Order: sequence, then structure tokens, then C-alpha cells
Amino acid sequence: MLSPTDLEVDEHLDCIPDWPSGPLDSARAKGTFNWKLMKLVLDGDSVVRFKHKVWSVLASDPIFKRTPWEEYSRDEERRLTFARLKKLVDYKLASEEEYLNQPHKIPAFVQAIGQFSWSLIVKRVLSYEYFIVSCKMDNGDRDSSLVDDIMNFNALGAISITELAHGSNTKELQTTATYDPIKQSFILNTPTLEATKVWSGVLGQSATHVVVFAQLYTPDGSCHGLHSFMVPIRDPKTFQPYPGLRIGDMGGKVGLNGLDNGFMTFQNYPIPKVALMNRNSDVTEDGKFASKVKDESKRFGITLGVLSSGRIFIILFSISNIQSALTIAVRYSAVRRQFGPTNGEEIPVLEYQSQQWRLIPYIAASYVLHNFFGSLFLDYVDFFVTAFNATSDAQMDMGAEIHSLSSCGKAVATWMARDAIQECRECCGGHGYLKAAGFGELRNDHDANTTYEGDNNVLLQQTSNYLIKFYKEKVEEGRPISSYFGSVNYLDDIETILATRCSGHLDSIPSVLSAYRFLVCYLLKSSYLKLADQTNKLGDPFVAKNATQVYYLRSLAIIFFEAEALDRFQRFLDEFSVPDEISKVLQQLGLLYGLWSIEKHMTILYESGYFSSIQLTPSSWISSPSSSQSSSSSSSSSQLLTGPSTHVKETIINLCNQLKDNAVTLVDSYAPPDHILNSSLGTSDGKIYENIFSALQNNAGAFVKPEWLEELANSPAIKSKL
Repeated sequence: MLSPTDLEVDEHLDCIPDWPSGPLDSARAKGTFNWKLMKLVLDGDSVVRFKHKVWSVLASDPIFKRTPWEEYSRDEERRLTFARLKKLVDYKLASEEEYLNQPHKIPAFVQAIGQFSWSLIVKRVLSYEYFIVSCKMDNGDRDSSLVDDIMNFNALGAISITELAHGSNTKELQTTATYDPIKQSFILNTPTLEATKVWSGVLGQSATHVVVFAQLYTPDGSCHGLHSFMVPIRDPKTFQPYPGLRIGDMGGKVGLNGLDNGFMTFQNYPIPKVALMNRNSDVTEDGKFASKVKDESKRFGITLGVLSSGRIFIILFSISNIQSALTIAVRYSAVRRQFGPTNGEEIPVLEYQSQQWRLIPYIAASYVLHNFFGSLFLDYVDFFVTAFNATSDAQMDMGAEIHSLSSCGKAVATWMARDAIQECRECCGGHGYLKAAGFGELRNDHDANTTYEGDNNVLLQQTSNYLIKFYKEKVEEGRPISSYFGSVNYLDDIETILATRCSGHLDSIPSVLSAYRFLVCYLLKSSYLKLADQTNKLGDPFVAKNATQVYYLRSLAIIFFEAEALDRFQRFLDEFSVPDEISKVLQQLGLLYGLWSIEKHMTILYESGYFSSIQLTPSSWISSPSSSQSSSSSSSSSQLLTGPSTHVKETIINLCNQLKDNAVTLVDSYAPPDHILNSSLGTSDGKIYENIFSALQNNAGAFVKPEWLEELANSPAIKSKL
């Protein structure tokens, strides 16, 4: 989330088209803020304009034309994705210099294309951006021709890490690259079936080059660990694999079927010595291994940071999917009418408390996570520039912190998107189950995000390890707790924080943040003590850590992320000036996200003693839907709130009610154009019934009798011998 300058200047809004008039007009009229200004607050002027440029190009090219009811075979989807990829490369929507000078345009491009097709953008990033960055990060100029080929669509790349038997545990990958000093080359081999490379995107049918991760062996038989190699695998003209390789497509998947994931084995496959990507280490001509970075911990920290980019962008994928799903569900809910007061007209389903409670907290989460991604991405750019353009002791700390934040962020964001898509689908009833609604494709394509770039539960261990290390050093060595980007700094006051108790209501973002910091400190200390106890009992640290995951380390990592996301949102509200009507809504969204998230952890807050069972009453500034009732009725209602948990729930409901009239304008502020959203239920004109009926009558075979029907229906029945 960025804060544009001169928000009141009309010239910033000239590239944002108005939504068409229709059944959503009345819902939009209820909004208390200008949705175009909110769009600028979310992304900033340059990103808004850049997305508009990208989407306009797609709208003008017939190859990107589609309808919500279209169905493709896997081969048709692959062909179309490849053709669209070629067009994207030809368009050159932004230059390399533009991306370097305005790095925020990189995620803008990824989101703009991803909301159109996740298969397309994943294939684009893997085959294009990843390879260009990989080549330029490497030493020497031997890959300059390959970069030119990629940029001119004369080559396509892939990354090959995962093997049949190993994914998350990369240290145990088995593919070997053995140096032969006589031939001045490495020999790649797949020693076992389990070492078969799998799940490599773009590898299945179209990649010409692959960055292969393999164990490097020198002639003396020594293994020097995992290294990456730039490996040519197919003739770029015929796309036939070279001898010594066996490459195949992995077949149909749950989603992302426009992306050709492949498997590959090596049989004494030679690659030149220069294929080793040797930024940090190399092998001499006579076969001696040489590391260029002597400080192993520093090298490891930098590596962790660099590898975080994939997880950071998966957070963006997840946020984009939440936004798309909510746009469909909220617009539909604002128009769809069911039931109503006795003898009255039917009312939009968005007016029902249950529908608000199901959808509006996800709107709040979409805004908070949007800001978190933007903030973390800027941190990553800072780290990337520092790591590769300067020598600094901070590189390791920066990399480790970004690794920790991206690990827990990827886990929480992908799970939230999974749940949000399903909730939105169910909120749209039976019509939501139509392919033309768009939820099925969203759900299926998103599913991979919860697994690739690291299983979520394994990634949460990365974050908890990071936090436990800090606390252990403080307790056992007296070291202060601090980090480059400050995400852990408050933990240095852990004992002071643990001595605090809730002194009033959780009715502001700072009060929720205080409770969250207490939770993190409480779980950090509890996890450390539990881990120490299990180590004493079980002896082996690995076994002890395994016995301390559930309810301790796993919960610690999740709560740490939720606290950090809310803290970054509060910092945005503190540091940037926005119009009052927008500020008020953002404050409500931040508080709703905080309370909705922390409600899951109320048991721990009671258990820890942070809350007592004292009676609480609603905060005066939170207006209740029943405020128009008599004072005696209000007094009676107040007496129903007997504790902090009930107060939190009532505040969540009240905030949902306050935000319901802004629900449509809130999703309008980040909704992509209709041709990108591609949903019959979520079109911006709100004409849901016309659009649904169009999908019904235009889908292939709507009025066609199946060829097999008559024959099967009239064939004689086969009597059972039983």
C-alpha cells in the first residue's frame, strides 16, 4: 500500500474509468468515500497507470479474449498459454531499466497478468524473469547470449530443484554433478529413481534451458553440497531433448494446467565447466573446489534472502486471489435479493448479518495483507540492492529476517486465500458453483500456492526457529534482541511485556497490537521452555523440536505474522496522510482485521492471565445497530457483554455492520476490469441474471443432444445373472 501525493488532484484519476451504470448503482451510492482515491492510496498513481496500460493491451488483442464459460482441453490450454506468452514478450510492456528504477512495477505486472491467468504469469516468470536475473547474478559474461535469446523469445527457461523423494529437504537432493578435469566438464547423473527431477514448471514441453540444482562432486570424491548449473536440455528450434536426457510432461493437475510441469533424468549427461553458476564458489581446471565467500553464515543468510523472492510473490498471488474472490462475492451479494421483513420486499443478501460476518473480515484482511506485501517487497528490494552492490555486515541479518517474514507470511496468506475463495463461493449459493462464476478456476489455480516454494507447516518452522534463536541468545548469553527491519525488536522487552495485563477494551488497533505482542512473548517463552523440557526428556534436539510444534512453535509463527501485519498497517496509518473519510474506513478495517484474527487466540489470552473475567461494556465510539432503541433496551443489551471474548465478538459484528455500506466501494477500489475478472457473477454492471443466463445459453453444448445419449438410452438392458 502506497500513499500518492496530491490525492485531491483530478489528473491522478483520469486513467481510472467509471464503472458502468446498473443494479450496483444504489450500493455504490451508499459508499462514504471516493473509490478512485482509495485505489490511489492502495497502489499509487504510477502503478494504477501501469496496470491500466497492461490491461488495455490485453483488451485490445484478440488472443487474450475469453468468456467465463469457455472450456479447454489440456493441450488447448497449453497452446493458448504459450501463444499468449509469446505475445507478452513481444509487447515489452516495460523496459528492464524501467523495472530497475521503479521496482514496484514488477509486482504490478505480476498481479495484472496473474489475475487474468496464473498459468500465464507463472510460465512467464519462470521462463523469462527468473532466467534473466539468474544469469545476471552469476559471474562472467558467458551467459549474455542466453539472456538475449530469452529476451527475444528464442529460448525458454525452467528451474529444477525438487526430486521425487525430496522437496523441502533440499540438502538431501541426490542428483549429482561430478567434475571431469580431462574433459573440463561436469557429468550429470540421476543415481536413483527417487532422484528424478519433478514438478519443474515449463520443463514438461517447452523449456530449452534449466537451472539444475545438484550435489557438486570433485574428482577426489568429495561432495561440496548443493550448487546450481545452467543446463541446455532441448534444441531451441525442434524442442527435441538432447541425448542423455529423459524428459516428460507430468500430465493433468488440480489447477494451473496451462503450465507444463515436467520430470527429467540424467544419464552421464555432460555440460561444460562454465555451466556452474559460480558467483559464490567455483572449481579450478584441475578439479579443486574454491569458495568465494569464506563466512558460511553470511553466505547462508544472503542465500536465504535471495530465495525468499518466490515466497514473497506467492503472498501477492494469494492477496490477488482474495481480492478477485471478494469482488465477485460482494458484488453478487449486493444485488442478489432473498427473503426480507414480513410483508416487505426482498432485501440484498449483503444486508444479512451472517453474510457480512462471512465476507467483510476478509475485505479487512485483503487491505492489511496488501499493505504487508508492499512493505515487505520494499524491504526485499533494499536487501537485494545491498546484497549485490555493496559489502555490509547487515546482509546476513537482512536476508534471515526476510526469510522469516516471507515464510510465515506465505503460509498464513495462502491459507487465508484458500478459505476466502471457498467462503465466497458458498456465499454465492448455487450460482457460485457454475464455472462461469469464476470460483472454480480461482480455487484450483490457487491450491498449488499452499505447497510450492515450501510446505506451509515446514515454513512456519523456519519462522519459529528464527524467533527461538533470538530468545535463546538473550536468555543464555545476554544478547539484546533486534533485527535490521525491526520485526523482533519489541521482544527485547519480553519480561516487561509479560508483566502487563489488559487494562480496558480492545477497541483500537494499538490496544490489539499490545495484546498481540503479549501473545508472541508468551508463546515464545512457553515454546522455549517446552523445547528445553522436551530436549531434557528426549535427548535429541530434532525429536524435541518435533514434539513441540503443535500449540507451541507453529502457533508462535502464525501469531508473530498476524502481529507484524497489523503493526505494519498501523505504521502506514501513522506515517501517511490520507483524506479523513478514507482514514476512518482504513482504521475500521485495521481494527476489524486485528479483532477477527486475535479472536482465534482468546483461549491463550485467558490462560496466560492477560484477560480477567471482569465485565466489559462496548466502547463509546463503536456504534451499535441497536443504538436507536430505548435507553433501557441499550442498558439491557450492555449487560449481555460479560467478558473480553464477548466484547471482541460484538465489536466484530458492529464493525461489519458499519462497513457493509462501503463493501462494494472497497472491492471496487482494487477490482480488475471485467475482462480480467472473467466472472458472470462479478461483472461491474451488476447485471447478474442477464450475465448468468448468457453463460447458460452460450456454453458449448447447451442445446445439443449428446451423440451417445440415444444409443445408450435405447440399448437393451443387460439382466444381472444374480
